[in-house]
Order: sequence, then C-alpha cells, then structure tokens
Amino acid sequence: MDLGLPVNPKILRSISSLDGWKGRWSQLSGLSQERLDRIEETVRVQSVAASCRLSGIRVSDSEVAGLLRNEAGPLSDADDIRGYDAALGFEFPDTTSLFDASTLRRFHAILNGSTEQSPWRSQAFHREVFDADGHAVGRVFPTLPPHLIESEVEQLLTWLELELRSREQHPTLVIGAFILGILAASPFEGRNARLTRALVSHLLVRAGYDYLRYASLEAQIEANRGRHHDALDRSQNGFWTGNADLEPWLEVFLDLLDAQRERVETKIGLEREAQDFPPLQRAILETVREHGTVDAGLLLKATGANRNTLKDNVRRLVDRGVLEKTGQRRGTRYRMNTRPL
Repeated sequence: MDLGLPVNPKILRSISSLDGWKGRWSQLSGLSQERLDRIEETVRVQSVAASCRLSGIRVSDSEVAGLLRNEAGPLSDADDIRGYDAALGFEFPDTTSLFDASTLRRFHAILNGSTEQSPWRSQAFHREVFDADGHAVGRVFPTLPPHLIESEVEQLLTWLELELRSREQHPTLVIGAFILGILAASPFEGRNARLTRALVSHLLVRAGYDYLRYASLEAQIEANRGRHHDALDRSQNGFWTGNADLEPWLEVFLDLLDAQRERVETKIGLEREAQDFPPLQRAILETVREHGTVDAGLLLKATGANRNTLKDNVRRLVDRGVLEKTGQRRGTRYRMNTRPL
C-alpha cells in the first residue's frame, strides 16, 4: 500500500504547533499527577458524551457523568455510553507490540459490550450523518464491499505500523490517513465512526502525543461537525482505488488536533492559576469537575458556603473564564469552560 501524504503550509503550521507542545509538555504542565488525573477524568466524560451525540444519541455531559458514576437513572442508550467509555479505557498495544486485525476486532467488540472479537461486516453498508439533535441529515458515505474488507483492512494496518515505525511520514498524517481508510472501509456492521474516534486518542498517545489526553478531540469534532463531514466527503471517495484527494481531510484533521492542543494549553494555564484561588473557589471547581454540570443548590450543599458568598465567587469564576454559565434563573447551570479563551 502506497499513500503519499500531502503537506502544505497549513498542515505544516498545525504540525509545528503540535510538535512544539509535545517537546515542551513536561516543563509546561507544572501540575501534580492527581490534578492531571482529575482533568483526564473530566475529559473522558466530555469525549464519551460528544461521541455519542455525533452518533445520534441525545445525551448530556452530566447524564454521562452520572451514569459512569452509577448515580443516574435508567438511560435508553446506557450500553452505548458504557461501551465508548470502555473503549477509551482499553489497554492499547504500545510501540513494542503490533496493532493488528485481531486487536481491531477486539477493540470494536469493547464498543459493543462484548468480550468476543467482532466479525467483519458481511452486508453492504452506507454510513449516515446526524445533526446536533440526533436526526439524519441525508448525507450518506459509501463503504468498502464486504468481500474486500479483511484483506484491505489488514493491508491498511500493516501500512500504519510500518509508517509509524519508519517515521518517514509524520505520525499525525499517518494516523489521519489511517482513520480515513477505516471510515472508508467501515469494516463492521455498526459503530464504525465511533470506533475511529476512540482509536485516534489511543494512536496519538502511542505516537507520543500524551498531552492531548487532557482535552477532548470528540468535543472539537462535535463543534466543527460540518467541516469534519465535508472533509470526509471530499477525501474518502476513491481511497481504496488510489484516487482519493487526502488533502481536504488531513487539513481539517490536523486543524482539529491543533484546536485540541490549544484547549490543553488553555486548560493547563487555568489549572495552574486555580492553584492560587481562594479555598472556596477551589471547592467550587472540584464540585463542577466531579459532576460535570451543577446548579446553585448542589454547590451550596457541596461547599457549605453562605448563598451570597457562593454567588459572588461563582460569578468571579465565570468572569475569569474558568466556568461557563448556561440557562437563566432556576435553570441556571455551571460547567467548566470547554471553549478556548
């Protein structure tokens, strides 16, 4: 398999930003492992929720957080939510092991809540695109015929391993092209798009981009779903015949990764600043991190603060861009600011 990956000034700028932070990460963080673990836990909830919404499941971050803590009532899509969370926690092969077809099939099975390897798709299949409300938008992507799936996917997996080990082409471009190929193949009966979203995180960490764990790529895709789907539409046709134009997809993919990097940078800066916040503000932030989205009643109960004092400190956190306020009056809720500042 021979994929010549395009490089243009826009792609190079994104790569430069990503690699610059990769080189400086250990010096830039300055946070304890406990704090980083808490950030990663919050990001995991955001990623699960965003990925499920991209697949047409209507669920909020707070509902996902409650379900994963076994504090939520019954949800119709609980198995899908738990499956994606399990996939993010999958023990992915490191650089000393091969990521092969068996691992891919086992990884997909985790998404399905199964312990058996998922079988390859045996029927013709077209992928649908959903809007923010979970409705199909009428866009359908063609996929690989079933009789070609096993051989072509194994060839793609071999290409991925050889390219990542040789380092002749940049790993982020290699991972982006691999993800496009898996989407163009859609090798399983369902959950192929979710599969690729979960795979990206594992592959990037495996390639040395550990810091990207501290912001959600799925949330970036959700916020830019139109550009994301347009780029897929333009690039995946012809992938398996060698006629695909990979540039539109790789530009958007690298741009999304750079936005994810920017979010990590902003978040780490806020976390370092929060270390100097007054005790009550730190308690407020801990409560928001734990629950995802909170109202004033929960904050009063968790902190034990005076209502007026609490209101003043929450307002200061919103003004500083640490918290984000949604709703009005009794419907007011607060969550960590997920938008780059």
